[in-house]
Amino acid sequence: MKDGVCSEFTVFTKVKAGHADALREELARLAGGSSDTEAREALRQIGTLHDARHVLFDNDTRHMFASVFDGSWDTYIDDFGKTSIGGRFDRVFAHTEGFPGITDPGVKDWFVAHQAPAGVFVSSYPDLTVQQVWKDQRVSEAFQAVLDIPEFRAALDNPANAELLATPAFQKLMEEAAG
Repeated sequence: MKDGVCSEFTVFTKVKAGHADALREELARLAGGSSDTEAREALRQIGTLHDARHVLFDNDTRHMFASVFDGSWDTYIDDFGKTSIGGRFDRVFAHTEGFPGITDPGVKDWFVAHQAPAGVFVSSYPDLTVQQVWKDQRVSEAFQAVLDIPEFRAALDNPANAELLATPAFQKLMEEAAG
């Protein structure tokens, strides 16, 4: 399903007999990845992934992978195979039945066979791509830094800028900055 530019992707797989502990260990390694610069760089290269999660359930006999991404599904899957994230997929899904490997020509068919589209999918920001979110974050950080510069504060008090400061657009900008 799609909501604006965002699409959801969910796959349910069976965990290979005797592989639950190894899968749990692999997921634990991935969970420590918030400071993993290689993974963060790969996600930047992909540039379309909003979020992703892995879940073990049914007494560790089933695994779910779910994500939200921008763009086409084909490109999304292809992009994972081109980065270090592909190796992570291989290590995780190797513990599930029948996974051919992220670079295998049949991997898309495998994912389709295990995919379960959502009954409802809603995004809080359906019209913003990951790239737009990142840009908005950079602009916000830059603007916040400008707000802290004494020269900017002095310019706000300069009567020559009164016309600009009175515009609805500038007033809205300042209200948003105040948060």
